[in-house]
Amino acid sequence: MAQDAKSSKEYLEQANRLKVKFPFLRDASIFYNASSFLAKGDMEGFEKTLLEANSKLKKYRNKEAYKLRAVILQNYGIMQQRKNNENAYMKLLINEAIPIAKKSGDYELISALNKAVAIIFMNNNEREKASEYLGQAQKYIENTSKNSATLAESKVETYIINAENLVELKHFYDAKEILDKAYSTLEKYPESNLNDSYFYSEGIYYAKQNKHSEALVSYGKGIKSAENHQNAIALNRLKFAEYEVLFKLKNYDKAKSNLEYLIAKTPFIVDKKNYYKELSKVYNATKEFPKAYFYSNKYNIINDSLNDAKLKKEIVELEAKYKKAESERKINLLQSENEKAVLQGNNNRLNSMLLAVLSFLLFLTVLFLWMYNNYQKKLSFQKELNHKQELSALENQQKLSISNALIEGEEIERKRIARELHDGLGSMLSGLKMHLSLADRENKEIGSNINGMLNDSIKELRNISQNLMPESLMKLGLEHALKDLCASHSTSETTIDFQYLIKKSAFPQHFKIMIYRIIQELLNNALKYAKASQILISCSQNKDVFYITVEDNGIGFNVKHAEKRDGMGLRNIKNRVAFLNGKLEIDSVPNKGTSTYIELNI
Repeated sequence: MAQDAKSSKEYLEQANRLKVKFPFLRDASIFYNASSFLAKGDMEGFEKTLLEANSKLKKYRNKEAYKLRAVILQNYGIMQQRKNNENAYMKLLINEAIPIAKKSGDYELISALNKAVAIIFMNNNEREKASEYLGQAQKYIENTSKNSATLAESKVETYIINAENLVELKHFYDAKEILDKAYSTLEKYPESNLNDSYFYSEGIYYAKQNKHSEALVSYGKGIKSAENHQNAIALNRLKFAEYEVLFKLKNYDKAKSNLEYLIAKTPFIVDKKNYYKELSKVYNATKEFPKAYFYSNKYNIINDSLNDAKLKKEIVELEAKYKKAESERKINLLQSENEKAVLQGNNNRLNSMLLAVLSFLLFLTVLFLWMYNNYQKKLSFQKELNHKQELSALENQQKLSISNALIEGEEIERKRIARELHDGLGSMLSGLKMHLSLADRENKEIGSNINGMLNDSIKELRNISQNLMPESLMKLGLEHALKDLCASHSTSETTIDFQYLIKKSAFPQHFKIMIYRIIQELLNNALKYAKASQILISCSQNKDVFYITVEDNGIGFNVKHAEKRDGMGLRNIKNRVAFLNGKLEIDSVPNKGTSTYIELNI
């Protein structure tokens, strides 16, 4: 580490010599030179330098400047967090750092900032909010196309934290899927220090499902890894998690050993207080009541001490605030009395002169206000009426637009069905009629041909009926209908992977049909235009929101150009999503495939 610090200092000195001719480098160097304040322990100087660097870099509009500013703001936010102002840190991340990072186009940085917000929510036990930001962090890190030395590490770390949060939310299926992704990378790096965190997350995944033996195996691997890396924080965390499982299994000797280790090793008095409490529980369970009382008493002494220190601090702060307020009140009172004495003499002289004038002005004012109030009431009523009429007109227009679009889509569907009936089934039946006529004239036996044609006609009729309204959707439900749809469209050239991540669902029939039609349209687009060899269709649900994801590795397209043309396929999808008050997002780059994300409110 000493050699690294020395090399870093040498390179920084070289950079400072080269920066003179380049304005951007001069301004950027303010941030890199700020580390000197940290080395001296001057936190206030470090903060001021960060703000100066951010201010200087605002005039640049290049991606490197945006990236550097996002990092600077994150560092400044961390300083606020160290002052116990975690709320300011989160606001800085959400309102400034993340929007600026998005301008830089650095997906790894955007992912890291979203992960930082999620960790704040996790620390405050707001797991649902944390899940939203971890989902964003995972989405950005997985879509990162630019390789970096830290990319694999960042991706695995994001997976581990997301999985841990999902376990706490009891989303075990999703957590296992993400843990498997992390493991597929980590198994290539058995010596990585990320194994410390991975095995902790894997352990709580098993522990929360009462799979105690599997949890102990995972914790054991994590403890061994943390010991190898001399990672004291991770080791203490794993030891305590292992203790909780051992206590449930009534392995009190091993549980007691873990707690004694933690008490000896932890540097934090708050943690030590909690370990005393747990040790008291263990001795109580083994009926060693004197020892249980001894550790319970130690817990109470520390707890009372901490509470007393906190109370004294609060009393001192309140007393200081009270004294300050009292001093300000006395000063204001003296000033007020002096001013009152001066004004009293002036008022006595003016009162008699102003009384008559004020009475007249008061009468005029009341009259004017009465007239003005009546006028404002009429005007306000008219404005409200006009506003309601405009809203009603816009709502009707929107409903009419969606209805027209759906009718137009149904009309096109009718034409398609008519064409299939005419070209497919109609042609087969005409051929059948000709064969029957020929057989009549020549008295020939051609029964096998007629049977074949009848079978083909029946098959064609079933295909048309299936496209019109799938029988499996009506009888077996949405999942089976979508499986059948994917299976029927899979070919030797195109593989369709279907995932239905919903255990139980009870949707209205019209909602199932809408979902089926949306996925059918997206699948047809992928097969017809994308020339894809792999297509992924995924359905999932979180509370009252239904998620649809369709991804392919096809030729892609320009989304902006497609929205301007707005063909019937895309318009039908948009109208169905709008009809269900949903959201539609299409992400596609030419020659890099297409990803479609849909959220529908149930």
